[in-house]
Amino acid sequence: MRKKIYIKIFGRNIGFTLTELLIVVVIVGLLATLALPMLVKTLEKAKVGEATSNLNLIRTGQKIYFLEYGQFSPSVSDINIEDPNSDTARYFYYTASDGGDDLESNFTATAERGGSGAVSAPEPYQNDNYIMQKQGAIRGRFTTGEEL
Repeated sequence: MRKKIYIKIFGRNIGFTLTELLIVVVIVGLLATLALPMLVKTLEKAKVGEATSNLNLIRTGQKIYFLEYGQFSPSVSDINIEDPNSDTARYFYYTASDGGDDLESNFTATAERGGSGAVSAPEPYQNDNYIMQKQGAIRGRFTTGEEL
């Protein structure tokens, strides 16, 4: 004989067995397991939105720097913007213009996921790079599908 557990809802007694409860818990667990990867991907896309905003801020700062000095800055900290690397709870590490750039005509701004003091990312998103040059197009996993 199965024992039923009764709960009172709106003045009515509703009963179910422990087996029925166990089946419901297993189904909910399976659904949560299937949904978790999509949740992580959605959260990463939101964090990339933050990186995109900061890369656009760096681009604007580089244009202003160019108007003042006739060349682009080799460093994010030299640009007259709030340094996006100063935040302790950031998800990306930002750099500007590596040695291969001709700073009189172009610059490269890079956002690296989980790099140099930033909050680490779940795999496979750790060390994802998003790159922007003077033209403004951002390349990376969630922007152009490239893994840089």
